[in-house]
Amino acid sequence: MSTRVSLTRRGVLASLPASALLVSACRPEPTAEQLVQMLTTAPAEYQAPAAGIVLMQNNLVIAQAAAGDADVGVRPFTTRSAFRAASISKLVVALTAEKLHRDGVMDLDKGVRTWLPYFPSDTPAGPDGPTIRALLSHTGGMKDPEVYWLAHPGNIESLITRDAFRENTDFEYCNLAYGVVATAIEVATQRRFDRVSHDVVLKPLGLDAGFNWAGVTPEKKLDGATLYRNFGSGWASQIDDREMLRDPAPSVLLDEGADLSTYQPGMNGALFSPQGGLRANLIDLATIAGRLKYAPELTQSVWSLNQAESNGVHDERYFTKFGTGVQIHPAEESPWPGVELWGHPGEAYGLYGGAWFAPELNISFAYTVTGTPDGTPKRSARHPALNVFTEVLMDAVMTAYAASPASK
Repeated sequence: MSTRVSLTRRGVLASLPASALLVSACRPEPTAEQLVQMLTTAPAEYQAPAAGIVLMQNNLVIAQAAAGDADVGVRPFTTRSAFRAASISKLVVALTAEKLHRDGVMDLDKGVRTWLPYFPSDTPAGPDGPTIRALLSHTGGMKDPEVYWLAHPGNIESLITRDAFRENTDFEYCNLAYGVVATAIEVATQRRFDRVSHDVVLKPLGLDAGFNWAGVTPEKKLDGATLYRNFGSGWASQIDDREMLRDPAPSVLLDEGADLSTYQPGMNGALFSPQGGLRANLIDLATIAGRLKYAPELTQSVWSLNQAESNGVHDERYFTKFGTGVQIHPAEESPWPGVELWGHPGEAYGLYGGAWFAPELNISFAYTVTGTPDGTPKRSARHPALNVFTEVLMDAVMTAYAASPASK
């Protein structure tokens, strides 16, 4: 067995921070289930209302663990509890664009002005505007203005102002770029983005999932998970509270008196939260990450941080390589030591998670906590893209893999 995949549970334990483990060094090495459970029973500064992991190989679940509550004090959280997946959602946008590219509907390497002629022609990307590939890889010369969404019946054109552009096309993570791509997809297909992504990606994968709950069955929505923050007096819901989960309509922003039925495709793809509004469970997310095995258009590097660290906003090396909508962790600097990962993290409304495919191991996995204390969690000393919550989840994933038949 190669050194990349011979991870032992003892090695995993040795790498864990004592503050996160909250166990004595003399105790037996924790299992993946125990690591997940620890996140829901830790002292307040390290505690989450719920946590979970799923590992899959060839579309089959090979390990899973979940702990805590989807609705605090009411319902338990399971690996089938859907939640707002934050920026993991961007994988579905990229997979949607990739399928339309293969079908000849939308060329990833054409400028966005092909579909949105109002997009400025004098940006750093050139007269045709950035390509769809550049927008998905955050190299289109765009940056996030203070607000990168708007309610119906607004038009996304109003967001594409000078405040949304850099002086060059170096890497800068940009949520608005995904609203622009979603709008271009609507123009190319003449359909709402949430419906296109459902029919092109989610339905073929057999997933009961959707952007802003659109297309998700009422039963799955009712059993969904709320995202929380703790501001010092217990868990406070941030999104998808009990009332919202009971509402059968999609959760989109509407001006007073507006009706979603009047929406015209191509007006405002940002309405459907392509940057972060996918509702899916951990099994769904691991399935989506596994689809990257068959998407070489997305997993080839488009941008790499140079040695001088001068060709992009990398957030202290949180980002070092990016494909077309896919974050890449090379094996030599991966949160899973020695194992290359393709996928995407997610951070919003108290949630921290990720969904990844490990091509060398032929497994996909997803993990999440559904809430955290107020403020930004302390970063992991082990890897810039991990914090004190996600490093424990990553260790749980590695521990579960080491104990599974897939590692043999």
